[in-house]
Amino acid sequence: MTQLKIDLRTPDVADAPALFALIQQDRTHLARWLPWAATTQSVADERIFLRYCQGRIADKQLWLAVIWVDDQPAGMIDLHNFQDRHADVGYWLGRDFRGQGVISRSLAQVETVGFDQLNLVKLNILAATANHPSRQVAERNHYHLDGILRQHIPVTTGFADAAIYSKLATEQ
Repeated sequence: MTQLKIDLRTPDVADAPALFALIQQDRTHLARWLPWAATTQSVADERIFLRYCQGRIADKQLWLAVIWVDDQPAGMIDLHNFQDRHADVGYWLGRDFRGQGVISRSLAQVETVGFDQLNLVKLNILAATANHPSRQVAERNHYHLDGILRQHIPVTTGFADAAIYSKLATEQ
């Protein structure tokens, strides 16, 4: 079995068509947990989003990467909500790339960025309690379940309870 080549690359507006295609093919699943998936209706919408992200990256409010698998865009992963040397991790992956360890391997790279380059002391992963695949990512990667935040994550049907997981730099 060949190992997938996984690269994290700074997003470029030129990535918009391929990222939009991933969203389009998996919109129903993504929108269940990520409301933006329902409102990203065109390549132009994705370009606007990427330009917005580039501004936040320049302002050091966001660290974001496109996940490339064997030279194909597969999803995105980021660090956001920087406060007191903590940050939240967010990610999504196109359906054809799930179940192959792509997010776990990408997360390991993001932890290196967060802890070693940005000098963070804690990373958090928030996942809707019913989003079992996302929760399994946190658990498989040795994030500690800190608790449940009630009605915390906006979803298409209102708000969902969130499991909050954390990993400390000392646990890397």
